Amino acid sequence: MTTKKNNIEELENHLHKQLAENDNNRISIFITFIVGIIALFGFYGYVYVYTNSYKHPEFNIEVFLLMSFVAIGILCFLSILSLNLGYSFRRDQLIIHIIRKNRYKNETEMSKIFDEIYSPLNKDCSDFLPDFYNMFYWLFLISEIFLCIITIKKVICIIFVESSFLNCKNEICLLLFFIIIVCFIISTFILRANYFNKYENKEQWCQTQISEIISNEQITNGKKKDHSKN
Repeated sequence: MTTKKNNIEELENHLHKQLAENDNNRISIFITFIVGIIALFGFYGYVYVYTNSYKHPEFNIEVFLLMSFVAIGILCFLSILSLNLGYSFRRDQLIIHIIRKNRYKNETEMSKIFDEIYSPLNKDCSDFLPDFYNMFYWLFLISEIFLCIITIKKVICIIFVESSFLNCKNEICLLLFFIIIVCFIISTFILRANYFNKYENKEQWCQTQISEIISNEQITNGKKKDHSKN
């Protein structure tokens, strides 16, 4: 009995330590992401404002499209990174959930310590990522779409308002830009669906493990009852 109690206390300490480490990591990631986005939008905004201007004649439409491509590409990478980190966090939660079920045989006792909010089970495609990572995923994706829209607006402004016609080279760059950007945006949705599929498979495995734990516990309790009767 003492050994079991020590194991439970050790598990609680481990989970508490892991929770603190995850919180610290999330704060670090949050600060890094925010600083990165501010710097990215700062550079993009500068090129956006001075494209095709007399002050910076080197900022032509090709440079602007290149800067837009880099900015949207970085945002795409960050959205994919949010997916990866969020899925990894949820996967670890599933494993820890199995450990909890194995240690806390009494469901009432477990629910007193770990509320339903800590459960990584029964998530759909909209919330299978933890809120922190899900927020950043949508932030980066919306930023991608936003930069794409204002890039189109700027190009239209250059062509029709400033009467600056595109040459063949510009047209090819513009076509490639939009094809690649559309692929970027579509890929983030495809990868989200792929990670959700991986989560569902992991969750099914987790449910199987929990069922086995409950079944083994019932068998053990049944044997104890039979033994006590004898």
